[in-house]
Amino acid sequence: MILGVARIATLALSLIVAALLPAAAQEQKGTLVFAVESLGAQTLDPILEQRPGNAVYQAAMYDSLVGFNLEKGGVGPGVAERWEMSADGLTWTFFLRPGQVFHNGDKLTAHDVKFSLERQMSQGSVAAMAATMRRTIKSIDVVDDLTVKVVTSAPQIGLPASLSRAVAPEGSIMPKNYIEKVGDDGFRKAPIGSGPWRFKRNVPGDRIEFEAVTYNHWRGRPHFKELHVLLVPEESTRVAMVRTGEAAIASIGPETMLSAARAGLEVLSVPGTMQAIFQFYGSYRPEVKDSPIAKARVRQALSLAIDRKQLVEHIMNGKARIPYPFSTFEYTDYFSADKWGKWAQENYRYDPALAKKILAEEGYPNGFELKFGNMALPGTQFMVDIGTAIVDMWTKIGVKVTTKHYEYGAFVPLERGDQAQLIGWATMYRTAGRPDAQWRYNSAFQRDAGQRLLGDKDNCNAACEAFGKVYTALLDERDTAKRTALTDKMVEIVNDSWTVIPLIEGMGYYAINTRKVGQFSAIPGRHELGDVFERIPRPEQKAWPKK
Repeated sequence: MILGVARIATLALSLIVAALLPAAAQEQKGTLVFAVESLGAQTLDPILEQRPGNAVYQAAMYDSLVGFNLEKGGVGPGVAERWEMSADGLTWTFFLRPGQVFHNGDKLTAHDVKFSLERQMSQGSVAAMAATMRRTIKSIDVVDDLTVKVVTSAPQIGLPASLSRAVAPEGSIMPKNYIEKVGDDGFRKAPIGSGPWRFKRNVPGDRIEFEAVTYNHWRGRPHFKELHVLLVPEESTRVAMVRTGEAAIASIGPETMLSAARAGLEVLSVPGTMQAIFQFYGSYRPEVKDSPIAKARVRQALSLAIDRKQLVEHIMNGKARIPYPFSTFEYTDYFSADKWGKWAQENYRYDPALAKKILAEEGYPNGFELKFGNMALPGTQFMVDIGTAIVDMWTKIGVKVTTKHYEYGAFVPLERGDQAQLIGWATMYRTAGRPDAQWRYNSAFQRDAGQRLLGDKDNCNAACEAFGKVYTALLDERDTAKRTALTDKMVEIVNDSWTVIPLIEGMGYYAINTRKVGQFSAIPGRHELGDVFERIPRPEQKAWPKK
């Protein structure tokens, strides 16, 4: 009887201790191993790394001022649970969620937000947005520990998106007191963030290791005890590691999807990460006014000659979809996605008979000659296969295509200056998945921008002029309904020009060993998994559906 009481007492004590332990600490076990093709600069200081590295591994240990809509993609709450713009559009006020802490136990406050943004803007920062932030942000003011105001020199409607990891890494929050205490060098040797994973070890050229925090985190409680991100440049090696269980997840390309699936691996696709497109350079220039590509209907005919469903099925192995208009996605802000989705299904259809009819009506019953630059931007080698396929489709409607293959590094200089070697050409290109379409439309179509595909400062036709007026109005419009209407008008102008033509909406791809991790979903538009690791379950917690 006494022994029974003792056992009961021991059991009761065990239950009490278990109840007092953090829930995550009770559940966390094992190591999540992720094999990736690049670790970027492999630095854990947010001001020394641009998007790829930040999104792959810095995202695990740092939170961002603005975060994600996990289900739809695009912008959602982050360190700030909400934000609002002043009536004059010159001040954004961010309200932080309470109770956040850094990995050393320091509270995360508005002082850390101010410090982090100013550090991202500093001369020592390599952040892509650093110069823009210095130019547009007038001041950053702490109202109280949970409120910070960002004052801009002109209305910046897209400021929250630009401080979201859905767009860029500039919103990463760093610990003010710790960095001021140990200095930049000390911080880089022993970095501290506020994310659900704390830094453990960095082996240059090999791996970065993290361990899960043991307290509840607003982004989710990690189910694994450790996270190891391994650098494995060769795709075949990454897939072999997943097959043997040495890694649980590996990034792959679409050309590997079928072989990975046949090897018994799960293949996860991430929607809305990019568009493969083709575009025309200098179609408005006087020297090409008599060229077929100077005519919008001819450019439309080239689109109608493309069987996008065949591109999706045969090149992308079914892991892609018919795109929305240029640089827009289901999660694009201030955008009538349902309307434009229906438009795309109709206007991006395959209709070679109509394509031939249009060419005949425009004076080219026997086709014409077209110069085409085929290439792939980094990380999307399948673009070359898509380019080769559409050339074959154009040939079938009588277009005689002269193809030149470019390495992206050799192509970039051709876009600079007067673009003399590209005028009159069509080329493959790519857009990235971001919630704000405005930035990409600016770089592609403004007359003084880099690509200037609708017109330049000396040659700006009606479409170019119309785009400039709508884009300028969009920059200053703060009413949601009016801003959506302006975005839709901007999209309409570009669509009607048939100057930049989407081919497929691509995805990020991963091979998964279902014996190592359970079923999970990625964030739409977020190719990388840095903000997903904490939500990945162990296999016994949620099994993948059987095929």
